[in-house]
Amino acid sequence: MRINKNKLNLAMANACMSINDLAEKSELSRVSIGRFISGKTEPKPVTVGKLAKALNVKVEYLIEGEE
Repeated sequence: MRINKNKLNLAMANACMSINDLAEKSELSRVSIGRFISGKTEPKPVTVGKLAKALNVKVEYLIEGEE
């Protein structure tokens, strides 16, 4: 699954979260989140679910190509 980095950054801004905050709340590493944002790696579906849950958004919102 490809994350839309702009939407991820927007969701983080709306939640007033830094990468460190998101890492702690989603139980993912800072490095992994940074790689998703930079597009170096694509997260597994369960990982996208953790990000969405931590940011209180739907998974569909974070996925590339979804509006």
